[in-house]
Amino acid sequence: MPDKKVSIFDFYFDMKREWVNWKDEVKTYETPDGIKFSKILVPTVDTKKYSYVLDLMVKNKFPCMFVGESGTAKSVIISNYLSLLSTDQFMKLEINFSSRTTSRDLQANIEDNIDKRSGRIFGPKILGKQLIIMIDDLHMPKVDTYGTQQPIALLRFFVEKGYIYERTGGLEMKIIKDTQVVSALLPPSVATMVDPRLLTLFTPFNLIFPSQ
Repeated sequence: MPDKKVSIFDFYFDMKREWVNWKDEVKTYETPDGIKFSKILVPTVDTKKYSYVLDLMVKNKFPCMFVGESGTAKSVIISNYLSLLSTDQFMKLEINFSSRTTSRDLQANIEDNIDKRSGRIFGPKILGKQLIIMIDDLHMPKVDTYGTQQPIALLRFFVEKGYIYERTGGLEMKIIKDTQVVSALLPPSVATMVDPRLLTLFTPFNLIFPSQ
């Protein structure tokens, strides 16, 4: 058992049924050659914890979101994690929401990364792979006259139902398989409050600034 003088949150219980200190999981960092400064993520106890829970969510196909103020590295942690995923099993799509993003933009992005399989069933362009859709700045889309955010409404429908409708022709249903969503956004205290009906479909994790 961990020393009673430290917090239980300093440890995790691994598959070998042992308590492991998060500090022991942080490796010495060596900067790769040619990497952009903005892409550097120095591993810390916090980044290790968040990457661990993100991996659990992705591998078990649970939609999740990282919530935190600017500077908590939520987007960088997700992007770094996705870059390390096996390309034999996963494909990734990163979407940055802005105040001008529309539901049509979101749908076009998704449709550009899927292909028809059979009937009304669609999936990632390479059969056998999982498409991870990472949406950054989820809170950003403009609030319309009716108090809703169009891309958020479409995203909620897609995550909850597993399909969308074509915008042309006969409005045919497109059932989308082998996809999942992870996202990052600011907390409602500093940004627009995202539709609670969407939040109920995600597992949220609150990221805080690391200690000194």
